[in-house]
Amino acid sequence: MLSFFGILLGATIALSSTTFVANGMSGIMLSRIKPFKAGDYIRVADTFGRVSDIGILHTQVQSIDRDIITIPNLKLISNPLVTISSSGTVISTTVSLGYNVSRESVEKALIKAAEKVELENIFVHMIELGDFSVTYKVGGLLKDVSSLITKKSDLKKMMFDSLHEDHIEIVSPTFMNQRVYDKDTVFIPADHDKVCVKPPATYEYVTEVTTEDVIFAKAIEAEITKKISKMVEYMDQRQNEFSNLINLISDEGIKLVERQNLDSILEQKERLKDDLDSITAVLKKEDDTSTDGVRLKALQYLDSKASEINIELKELLDRVSSEIEQ
Repeated sequence: MLSFFGILLGATIALSSTTFVANGMSGIMLSRIKPFKAGDYIRVADTFGRVSDIGILHTQVQSIDRDIITIPNLKLISNPLVTISSSGTVISTTVSLGYNVSRESVEKALIKAAEKVELENIFVHMIELGDFSVTYKVGGLLKDVSSLITKKSDLKKMMFDSLHEDHIEIVSPTFMNQRVYDKDTVFIPADHDKVCVKPPATYEYVTEVTTEDVIFAKAIEAEITKKISKMVEYMDQRQNEFSNLINLISDEGIKLVERQNLDSILEQKERLKDDLDSITAVLKKEDDTSTDGVRLKALQYLDSKASEINIELKELLDRVSSEIEQ
């Protein structure tokens, strides 16, 4: 019996260690090839969301339902992985309309809808000539992927409004055949003209907190935190560059002034690092989600502050370089 249990225990440990090692090796591979970073949208198998944490054994993804999904790194390596580029992605949607509507009218209305959502490289394709209706697809390049979920919804809203503004019914002959109506009946909301009193150019999606901020709070926080940390590292590099350049200036008065300017910038950098450490410590705790918006706004402020400090440091280096050339 002891021998049997020994063999069973050994087999269990061997199998467990195999999975453990496989996930660890997959984590190392991901860290080398870097197919995504914190804050990126990814899709693997049936999982879609934004990356909130990347570990050596697993990766956490925040889904569109705001849930945290933990994915073993082995699964990310062994399955097709889709990463939505931060430089932009194409969003699109389809609509079926009757054969009695001219193609030119439909294309004009759909392009107008895509323009309202501020898409670029807009296209309209005819997808299918069905038995009872024609299926159109409209889409374009969305540069700001941080608003991906909202823009997909806005595109459908604008299609709805644009088609009705051009007096195009969003119903196919199938719908007409299923229910009996008078031939002059028009299927456009009766109050549509009252709702669309503003010209298309004034359309704006107004909200205090965006849908993405609510859904992907953890992922966005991780993305901004990583971005600020990289900017701080870049500041350290520029500080070293300044130390090498300042000694090449012969004018002691200019040296003194520029060193004072550097000290002022470094004080701002240290305050920035302290604030970032404080927020990071809070993020590691399982706090009440009611403070998510406050933390996110604080991180966004630190992000803008880090950018300002970097600009000041760059201007300082440019001045020092100019003095050396003179």
